[in-house]
Amino acid sequence: MKHNLVIFILLSPTTIPAAVAFSPNSFHVMTKAPPARRTSSVAYDDKSHGPKYAFCGGDSWRGRIENSSSPLSSSESSSDENTVCNSKPMFSFGILTDIQYAPVDDGHSFNGTPRYYRHAKTAAEYAARHFEEEKVQCVLNLGDIIDGKCLHAVNGHQAVDDVLEALSVYKNGRIVHTYGNHELYNLSRTELGKKLQIPFTVEPTGDLVGYYSHEIERHNHPESDDTNNAISSSNNKLRFLVLDSYDICVLDRCPKESNKHRRARETLSANNPNYPHEENSPEGLEGLSKRFVAFGGGIDTPQLQWFEDSLQSARKNGERVIIISHQPIHPESSWPTCLMWNYSDILDVMRRYRDVIIASFSGHAHKGGYVRDAESGIHFRALEAVLESPDPIRTYGIVNVYRDRLVFRGSDLTKAIEIIGTKVRDYVSYNAELS
Repeated sequence: MKHNLVIFILLSPTTIPAAVAFSPNSFHVMTKAPPARRTSSVAYDDKSHGPKYAFCGGDSWRGRIENSSSPLSSSESSSDENTVCNSKPMFSFGILTDIQYAPVDDGHSFNGTPRYYRHAKTAAEYAARHFEEEKVQCVLNLGDIIDGKCLHAVNGHQAVDDVLEALSVYKNGRIVHTYGNHELYNLSRTELGKKLQIPFTVEPTGDLVGYYSHEIERHNHPESDDTNNAISSSNNKLRFLVLDSYDICVLDRCPKESNKHRRARETLSANNPNYPHEENSPEGLEGLSKRFVAFGGGIDTPQLQWFEDSLQSARKNGERVIIISHQPIHPESSWPTCLMWNYSDILDVMRRYRDVIIASFSGHAHKGGYVRDAESGIHFRALEAVLESPDPIRTYGIVNVYRDRLVFRGSDLTKAIEIIGTKVRDYVSYNAELS
């Protein structure tokens, strides 16, 4: 039985004690009607894991989070959010990952996890309808919109079009796409750029790299927040920085002409003895070295420089930033095989801008994961895959951003998260099976 984990992320400094919110309530699954969208929470002490009062923001509110559950629907707000703070979010966005649709029969991953290829498109459309109902300002698709099986089962172009049509029921804003390894099994970067509206940069080497930014403006542009404090124009915008984790990789790079392909080959040859004959196998590798597989990749110097320049600009303008990527960045948020090759380079940059970055969202890992970086306080969340949701389950999330916190509302297999406090310690292990 899956359980719901809820976390609040405080966005501004506070002296209020930290707490972890963790729910032992199970999801309600229906056999015919659509499954209830649910969220729940109960406050736990960060040392003893016993019940504790949860605080957030300033002295404007203090509320105990009770052990409760309510549907995540457009007509009813979460009782937890009402308990914690009776305010409207400044920003909202939908989020999903690893749809991996293919018009083939259900199957399994290499380790035996069931995969529901056709249902994935149905689940994605269900999520898009919910996003439209709630009028979220944009939707983040974290990559792998189709599966590699499309290469042999159907034209990859048609499969992408089918999923985009399913997602098109969301009309309130832009769908911000990144891409993963499975798109590259089917389409070129040029084709992906056209279909997913990814503004690929042509670097001096001639290689295409898909990093870019997108911003949304605050709901209704209020002149002040709930405490009647003036809100600066910079606080009216939230910026997403989209990283291309397949910058340096062997996928869809010319073996003869691409310097990035050459560097990827050298990286794999130096770190994985299975390459090139079993290039996707981590067998024999230990710990974080398991990340050096051919379905992974890394970030090159030009993109890293753009990343830092973008964060410098955000700091200068007083903006808050959320990072999105297909591959996870933090080694404790995911399986080692799913990490970016040079994750430490990205982490080093992020830690220098801890005052700017709220959180990082990624896909690729399928089972999901969460960690708060001890050095920077930045929150890293890997999402669960749509692909591994059996009918009638649909897996996705809706994120509400408030002045002082971020609330991730998970549907079905997507564990909701809330983090309260800027100095949270001793989290209940997120990666452990919740049973």
